[in-house]
Amino acid sequence: MTENTAKKSGGKKSAAAGRNIKIGFIGSGWISTVHYDSFKAIGNCEVVAQADIDPERSKAFRKDRPIPKYYKNYKTMLKNPDIDVVTVSVPNFMHGPFAIEALKAGKHVIVEKPLCVRLEESEEIAHLAKKNGLVVGYAEELCYIPKFERMKQIADSGALGDVYMVKQCEKHGGPYSPWFWTRDGAGGGILMDMGCHAIEFCRWFMGKKKVRSVMAHCAKFLHTWAEVEDHVIVTMEFEDGSLAHVESSWALQGGMSSTAEAYGTKGVAYGDLLSGMGLKVFTPDGYPPMDFNRAQSGGPDARGWTTPDYEWLWNNGYPQEMADFINCIRTGSTPVESASDGDAVLEIMLAAYHSAGTGRRVELPFRPAGVERPVDLWLNPRHDI
Repeated sequence: MTENTAKKSGGKKSAAAGRNIKIGFIGSGWISTVHYDSFKAIGNCEVVAQADIDPERSKAFRKDRPIPKYYKNYKTMLKNPDIDVVTVSVPNFMHGPFAIEALKAGKHVIVEKPLCVRLEESEEIAHLAKKNGLVVGYAEELCYIPKFERMKQIADSGALGDVYMVKQCEKHGGPYSPWFWTRDGAGGGILMDMGCHAIEFCRWFMGKKKVRSVMAHCAKFLHTWAEVEDHVIVTMEFEDGSLAHVESSWALQGGMSSTAEAYGTKGVAYGDLLSGMGLKVFTPDGYPPMDFNRAQSGGPDARGWTTPDYEWLWNNGYPQEMADFINCIRTGSTPVESASDGDAVLEIMLAAYHSAGTGRRVELPFRPAGVERPVDLWLNPRHDI
């Protein structure tokens, strides 16, 4: 079980408290498979519907996943009275509009990161959730990862002294779908894809203290043809003077890394998400995946030297994340990662792009109106803000 505990929000208790929570999916991509397998792993919930504009893509998704109903239009699915919660697992620019429509339809929502690309959307999501007494789960799994939870627990115990700096670095060679590389589809590059993970990890690890200022640098090192950045460094200063260092990249050759560091006046802690469980394997042909681990741990891509996890999903925090969201829907509590966290991350990303574009430190709060794509603050710097 996760060490995280939900905070009481005073929201209404779900009518589904005594039965399985029924879930509708929007999307059929890789992260949808992770969500589906996570719900299957935790039980007490069931996926009853899926919406995707591409019938063939949906059919392929549902081939090994028995989902009773398919909808080509997600708005039609939202009219299904049996659905309690909707997961939004589509390209970034759709997150905000789809989540807003779901909340208007009276559905709880789980939104993949980033929460949305526009501050106006983030504010509307928060307003509708509060108005209708609905739960919004911000799907940020780093804060549910057992290694990182244990690292935070040790820091919170005082064993490291006063933590004055935390770091999170996540890097690989680039995303798996073309829309990630576009301004219109993603709203930005590596910062919107993995930088949001690192930013929220640092906020969460430091007790979600207010961020005072942001300084950032964006670049295109490896994928110079892309519309968006492939490398970013962000420094965040918290209100008490402590620091967070974020480094995220699509320019890493030779695999993937995801690490965390915490520095205190009495000690230091290092976390390596992908170092495995002490198992190391070499095979030229790969090996079969485990149940609930189709996405990463096994199969023909597991060739050469690998360090397979015993349970990839659980070690990456996905079932714990979904269990927290489902529990909060049942009890009317606020998830560990909620809409307010997604809003805070979006504000920091906007400040980071503005800092990278102007070359100056950006003080928070930073909530410029009318920014359609966060990355435009870097690509076309606005000095009038």
